[in-house]
Order: sequence, then structure tokens, then C-alpha cells
Amino acid sequence: MKTIALIRLFVSAVVFFTVLSCREGKAPVSNFSGSISEVLVIMDKNDWNSAAGDTVKAWFRQEQLGLPQPEPVFDIINLPRSSFEGNIKAYRNILYTEISPAVKKPVFEYKDSPWIQSQKYFRIAAPDKESFIREFNAHKEEMLRVFLKAERDRQIAYYKQKPDPKIAAFLKDKYKLNCYVPSGYNINKDVKDFAWISRETKVDSRGLVVIQRKFEGMGQFQYQSIIDTVNAELRRNIPGPLDGSYMAIDTVTPLVMQTYNYDEDHYAVMMRGLWTVVNDFMGGPFVLNVVLDKENDRVVYMMGYVYAPDDKKRNMVRQVEAIVFSAGFIK
Repeated sequence: MKTIALIRLFVSAVVFFTVLSCREGKAPVSNFSGSISEVLVIMDKNDWNSAAGDTVKAWFRQEQLGLPQPEPVFDIINLPRSSFEGNIKAYRNILYTEISPAVKKPVFEYKDSPWIQSQKYFRIAAPDKESFIREFNAHKEEMLRVFLKAERDRQIAYYKQKPDPKIAAFLKDKYKLNCYVPSGYNINKDVKDFAWISRETKVDSRGLVVIQRKFEGMGQFQYQSIIDTVNAELRRNIPGPLDGSYMAIDTVTPLVMQTYNYDEDHYAVMMRGLWTVVNDFMGGPFVLNVVLDKENDRVVYMMGYVYAPDDKKRNMVRQVEAIVFSAGFIK
């Protein structure tokens, strides 16, 4: 298994060898290796196959909420410390560990882009497994948050390189949004205060729904108000394949909901869960942002969704999530 992992990393990173070997004293380059939603954990085998390794695995491989089938939050690749050199350092997300009596006291360290632009690097050193586990648990929330945001930001940066100009102009002119939707998406429906945009293939569908309402009070951010508003618009505007069928948020399956500040200064609610087609058997995951745009006296609902009955969905959801989070409000 170690050999397979080394080959996999070598193939994905070999194009960076010359750059990395010649960049002493220079700013990080823009490319990195590794697949979407992967973390490289540098940990020696005897530690990896112990409670220390089990703690790391359990945290990063915990189930991603809001998906119809179990998938981990991150995939993990493990290599020993002796392998951490050369082009292996070009990996996108890294947790470097050292468990040794030579370490006098536990150390936690974070570096942004130490070798590659947009790379996220954490280091935990500890004298023994028990102190390592304590240090890991003390910082695991931060590491997960940083890695997840980095994945989203990389996807947004990719979309910003070449957004669909027609959709960009449409969202800017009608909804006062700077939003980066990649090519391949089409505007399916455009009615008052509602837009439906999607990318359809033979095997999957990814979509974006935009709704706006006049701001009337903070009650619009309550759970039931959000569900009622979104479901009314979905029923009215996105019919299913059968007569009497229509898209809706699935309220039978538990939803994940949290409040936060979108783009630092906009009150927002984010919701994750499953959507369904009433009177049919279609469905899939979604992510919904409900944002207060005080400057324009409105509430904006942006929902990204995925339909992929035969495929894993975690990375697809993160791709539509990046579209949703790419939105900037125009005053």
C-alpha cells in the first residue's frame, strides 16, 4: 500500500519537480498536486497503525453531512516522514506529524502556502502518542475548517478564470450579483425574482437557483420561513418529469442549519440537506445560502444542487457550493 501511495503521489506531482528544486528564496508557485478533498497525512507507520493514527482517520473520514449516501469529509493519503521531500511537498493539504521522545513538548504549527500557492500545511509534534492525541483534538476543528475553506477557495479561483459571460451578465444586471458560473451551464428559467440555471449531462445534473425577496424582518431567516419560501418557488418553477411532480426541499430527512456572516459583513443562514421531487423518486443533496443584503433592502436565496443517482456526490456538491459562495453583492 505504501508503494501504491508513493506512485500515485509521484504521478500527480512530477510536473512540479523542476519548479520545486529551483525555487529557493522565491515566492510559492501556483500549481499543486493532489485530488479534490484529499489530505496528505505524514505519519510513520507504527504511529499510523495506533490510536494516534486512528484519531486522525476518524476525524477527517467522518461522514459528510447532507449527502444521501455515506461519504467521508476528506480522503486521506498516508506516507512516512522519510517520504516527505522533493515533489511530495507540492501537495494541496498537508498534516505533518512527528511523535518522538526527542520532542520536548507538544507543538502545533500552521503555514499558509509554504511551498505552493494556496497550499495549507499543519504540523503537530509531540513526545508520545497520548500528548499527540491531545494536541490534535485541541486543533482538529481549526484544521478541518481551513482545509474545507481552502478547497472552496481553490474551486472559486478556478471558476473566476473563465466564467460564462452570458450568465455573469444576467446575474449582475438582474440580481446585482457578481457570481462565477462556469461554462456548460444554461439559464432554464427567468421570471420575477427567480432564476434557475443548470448544467445537464447524460449522467448527472448540477444546478443553481436564485430567489430574492424584499427584506421585511429577521423572521425571514427562521427555519420554517426559509423552507416555505424556497419550496413555494421550487413548486411553481421547477416541475418534475411526471404530471403533478415538482422539486422541493426534503423536510423528512434532517437538515443542517447554521448562522454566520457571509463575506464578513452580511448576516446569513446556510442550510444543507436533501431535495426531492414530490410524486416521483428523484432527489439529491443541496446547499443553500440565505443572505441579508442591507444595501439593496433584500434577502437573497442561492441554492446549489446535484442530481447524480449513480455517482458519488461529495465533490459535485462542493463544486456547486463554490458557485454559491462566489457571489459578491453589488451596491
